[in-house]
Amino acid sequence: MQSKGKSAIGNAVKVICVPLLVYAFFAVFSHGKFGSANSMVAIAQQTIAATLVSLAMAPNLLCNRFDLSVGAIMTMSSIMGTYFAIKNSIPLPVFVILVIGTAIVMNSITGLAYLGMKVPAMVTTLGICMIYEMLTNLLNIGWCTALPEQYTIFGNIPTCFIIFAVMLVVFYLIFTHTEFGYNVRAIANGQQIAKNIGIKPKKNAFLMFVMSGVFVGVASLINVSISGQVASEQYFSSANILFNCMLGFYVGLALLRYCNLMVGILIGNFIMTMMSAGLLALGLKSSLQNVAAGLVILVIMIVTSNQGRISDYFAMKHKAKEIQKRISTSNG
Repeated sequence: MQSKGKSAIGNAVKVICVPLLVYAFFAVFSHGKFGSANSMVAIAQQTIAATLVSLAMAPNLLCNRFDLSVGAIMTMSSIMGTYFAIKNSIPLPVFVILVIGTAIVMNSITGLAYLGMKVPAMVTTLGICMIYEMLTNLLNIGWCTALPEQYTIFGNIPTCFIIFAVMLVVFYLIFTHTEFGYNVRAIANGQQIAKNIGIKPKKNAFLMFVMSGVFVGVASLINVSISGQVASEQYFSSANILFNCMLGFYVGLALLRYCNLMVGILIGNFIMTMMSAGLLALGLKSSLQNVAAGLVILVIMIVTSNQGRISDYFAMKHKAKEIQKRISTSNG
């Protein structure tokens, strides 16, 4: 029991040290431009939507499905809410239902298209992403439109953090304490094995897209409430949303050996948001920030793809030291 407790504390310290080291690096090298209390609160707010989108993508990514439409769906759902809010002055509850409902419906359509077309998810969702981006422009509310102030309540503190906490609890309960969560983990470990024990991959794939829609919808609601405006997407520009959230997911995956997936994704997105703010404080141009983000995901992919080899390498080194120690002791 004591060894398990020490191990848990050690893992928690390792997980906490990663964002602390990132914070310390930018705080020192930006000469005070990064790291103030207000800026950290703003970073925490910006992390909310990114984390929710990463959680939305997580079940599909674990099953090797790359849903490239989530960024466009996030934009489309916020545009739908903004459009009707401006045109018809709809009540706040209707605005919420419209934003989240649009995301659920669009994600469900994506799931049905993926199952019906029987082509790789990346191909299907890329085409659907282009269609959804076209639809955002057909609404014709302007490239960048401000949301009426009365609809931005969900971006206020502490409301946004309360909603975020509720969604984290919901994800944790679904992923760890439901049959659906068990099935996702089983399929992630091997689809054929999952089939053999009676799990229906197609049914669960559709449910993953529906669940994704719920989290993308809430992310869209909070994001548009915090920013107070919405912009139309075109030429696959929604990929910025998508890949930033994928970065957070893969950082979380790299931390999986030290904490559960949800905590890892949260920490991963917080680190990526800090990095964006830190690089800006250092005076790097946006193009260089994208290069830095690309290098980070490359390193993360290399590490996560070769974790077994890395662990074996250090295990072999430790074993060699033990053998040398025994030899020297016997000779002595």
